[in-house]
Amino acid sequence: MSNPRWTTITESAYPHERSALDRIRAAMPDTGPWRAWSNFTFATAAGKLYEIDLLIAAPAGLHMVELKTWNGEVTATRDGWVQTNESGERIAHGNPLELTWHKSGALARLIEAAGEPVYIRTLVVFAGHQPVLHLPDRELRYIVPVDALIDRLARPAHNVRHRMPDERAIRIAEALENAGIVAPEAWEQHNGSLGDLTGGKRAATSERY
Repeated sequence: MSNPRWTTITESAYPHERSALDRIRAAMPDTGPWRAWSNFTFATAAGKLYEIDLLIAAPAGLHMVELKTWNGEVTATRDGWVQTNESGERIAHGNPLELTWHKSGALARLIEAAGEPVYIRTLVVFAGHQPVLHLPDRELRYIVPVDALIDRLARPAHNVRHRMPDERAIRIAEALENAGIVAPEAWEQHNGSLGDLTGGKRAATSERY
C-alpha cells in the first residue's frame, strides 16, 4: 500500500493510528500537489517538543491532522473535551484542537525559517466509530471522519494563503528536509532523551491529548 508522495518518518506505535494512516494513504491521489508526512517530531526554538500524526499538502492547503479513536460521547467543557466512553467512564482530554493549533503555528514558523512561508490549517480526524459530539459549531468545523478526509482536502482553497500548487508542495518538502524533521528515535539518538527536555516524559505523553 505504497504511495511515493507519502513519507513515513516513523511507524506509529499505536495500531489504531497505523490503520487510520493506511486508509488515508490508500485514498490519497498519486498526483500533485498531494504530499504527506506521518509520525514525526520537531523542536521549537525554545526547545519544546511536539509529535505530529500527519502533515498533508493538498489542493485545500497544508493541514496538520491529529488522529483520535474515541468511542462514546465527547462534550466540551471550560477545561477542554471530556469523553464518556461506552463503559460510562469520563476521561478528560484537554482540547486536542487547541493543542494542534499551537503545534501548527510552531511548525509553520520552523518551515518559514527553513525557506518557505506557509499557513498550516488544522483538523482532528476520528479514525474509528465517530463518537457523538457535543461540541460548539466553531470546533465541529475542524472535525472530520477518516474516510471523508481526502474528499475534504481535495476541494481547492479559496484563500490565496492556503493555495497549494505542486511547486509550492515541493518547496515545503524541501523546507521540511532542511528543518531536520526526524523520527522520535532519531532525535533521541542525536540529542539525548526526549524526557530530558519534557520534564521526564516523552512528547507523546506530555504534548498530546
